[in-house]
Amino acid sequence: MIDVMTLQLSFLVFEAIFCFLCALVYSASKDTLPIRKIVVLALNISCGFMLICEFLFYVYYGSTDPVGILLMYVVNAAVYYLIVLLLLFYTMMVFLRLFGRVDLKPDMPCRKRFIAILTVIVTELVLVTISQFTGIFYYFDENNIYQRGPFFLLSAIIPTIGLILVTTVILQYRKRMSLSQLLVLLSYLILPLAGEIFQVLFFGSSIMNICMGLSVLLMFFENVVYKEKEIVKASKTEVRTGLANELGCIEWLNSMKGNDKLKEYTAVFFDLRKFSDINRVYGIENGNRILANFGNKMLKMIENDEILGRQFGNQFVAIVKDHNLEKLLDVLKEAEVPFIDCETGRENKVTLSARIGVYKIDRTDLDGEDILVFAAQALVAAKSRDNDDIVWLTQELLDSVSERKKLESDIKTALKSGEFQPYYQPKVNIITGRLCGIEALSRWIRGNNIVSPGVFIPIMEANDTIRLLDLYMLERVCGDIEEWLKEGINVPAVSINFSRRNLADPDLAGKIDKVVRSSGIPKDLIEIEVTETDDEFSIDVLRKFVEELHSIGYTVSIDDFGSASSSLTLLREILFDTLKIDKGFVDNSKSRDLTILSHIIKLAKEIDIDIIAEGVEQKNQIDTLNKLGVEVIQGFYYDRPLSKEDMTKRLRSPEYAK
Repeated sequence: MIDVMTLQLSFLVFEAIFCFLCALVYSASKDTLPIRKIVVLALNISCGFMLICEFLFYVYYGSTDPVGILLMYVVNAAVYYLIVLLLLFYTMMVFLRLFGRVDLKPDMPCRKRFIAILTVIVTELVLVTISQFTGIFYYFDENNIYQRGPFFLLSAIIPTIGLILVTTVILQYRKRMSLSQLLVLLSYLILPLAGEIFQVLFFGSSIMNICMGLSVLLMFFENVVYKEKEIVKASKTEVRTGLANELGCIEWLNSMKGNDKLKEYTAVFFDLRKFSDINRVYGIENGNRILANFGNKMLKMIENDEILGRQFGNQFVAIVKDHNLEKLLDVLKEAEVPFIDCETGRENKVTLSARIGVYKIDRTDLDGEDILVFAAQALVAAKSRDNDDIVWLTQELLDSVSERKKLESDIKTALKSGEFQPYYQPKVNIITGRLCGIEALSRWIRGNNIVSPGVFIPIMEANDTIRLLDLYMLERVCGDIEEWLKEGINVPAVSINFSRRNLADPDLAGKIDKVVRSSGIPKDLIEIEVTETDDEFSIDVLRKFVEELHSIGYTVSIDDFGSASSSLTLLREILFDTLKIDKGFVDNSKSRDLTILSHIIKLAKEIDIDIIAEGVEQKNQIDTLNKLGVEVIQGFYYDRPLSKEDMTKRLRSPEYAK
């Protein structure tokens, strides 16, 4: 018959081997959270060694062989140390499960308790070390028999305090976990504590260690299941905020399709105003924290049967019950968001407001994607109006959505069939009256008609096909320049506008260079033009792009200067070669605007930036600009955008009447 000790030893070996096998298997797997993989491996390996050491202690217990006695001393001390380390790894596991992070930064949830637990762990490690020399926890008598020291109970009480502190964190945030996850995490308190009580009462037992091993194995298997679920969830979750992404929102809506309850909901698509200014003032990392805190703030307003998601950049979507709509809209008018500055560690606050598109869901047969498109269309309308921060989807807007969808399809076809062509608008030196530069503009030749850029550019900006168009136009322009050069025509630099949506591509400068080099034309004949107004990408991203272009031999101009609040910041942060003055300054003859314009021109000259005034249509505008010191202009006064054939004629006759 198997005695109790043999059974205990069998359990210790079995659990130890299982812990090592689990660690081996997990080491070969992938984890979306690298720190979690380290903690899981550390937890299982430490537990495996603790169980093996406990097993070896009993194997060599009572040995008279010097080597056996030494091993008994070493493995017994190792058990004490490893039990303390297991508390550390268990604590880290809990914090990673609840908060997705474990650190000592000021904004770490339950930071004070985490520090208290670390203090408990360090205290126990110090006392265990002292015990090796004083015997306060345990000692070996003259017969090498293990004896409990005068403060043995303290060796059990101190780690228990740490476990209780961890338990308070688990219970406080229990709603973040399922019942099974909660019970598994609590098992590391309940099982070892029960074993500890048994072990204190009955000397010579390893029940506590066996219970710890069982709990670690339970956590391992639960973590494997959780990780698989997390992978599925991650595909539907936006990384920075933890909110649902576009796919998550669409799937949620699709699950409601055909259900009459869908008519009880309203889709709200909103865009945070001027978030690039926040990134510029506080930095990208703080900007991400603000976005995450804003998401958490809004999430508190969302009921269990509603959903909040982040689409991209500073755009969010909420699907809320009708009775919750007004409350949500009120908060979006002015939301105060606190955050901990990542550099100073101090709490700060920003006030955010949003432009909002609202679609009252009135059909149950719509796909989730269509519902989001409807709400997004209302947002587009809100962003195009100066006085309407909230726009509801109307039948008129619905009709425009249908038209927009058709246009999107037509645009894709037009890109493939070459219907987009470059038109060229000359830049003229008003002092010499000669052509001195060209801007290439996209024109959609649809049959016998030219589609206005105001029709197709916003659509292409929204669905990212603008990036395809910009590179396509660069190829066409390089091809035209190549032909002109072969004909012996003198060609000035041609500027090509690249939407700032292209900044999402980190290799954009390299792709531009590849197109130009493939054509064989000189790089100084191509100037890259970027617009000033955009909230999605930070100044840091734009500065890196401009610096890359400069490093490989291209000049860069900024278009529509003066149309956004960040104008002076752009001049301070980024070395542009040319500044194109916004048409609004040219059109306006008010003294205030002229004063501002004169200072812009003076500033540009002092920092050695070339100046071009665009949108010039009248002689009096030229006279005014000439007096202010502007020598190069672009506009209908001299030429409208010209087809390649007409531009060829103009290049052959570059003189204009003064």
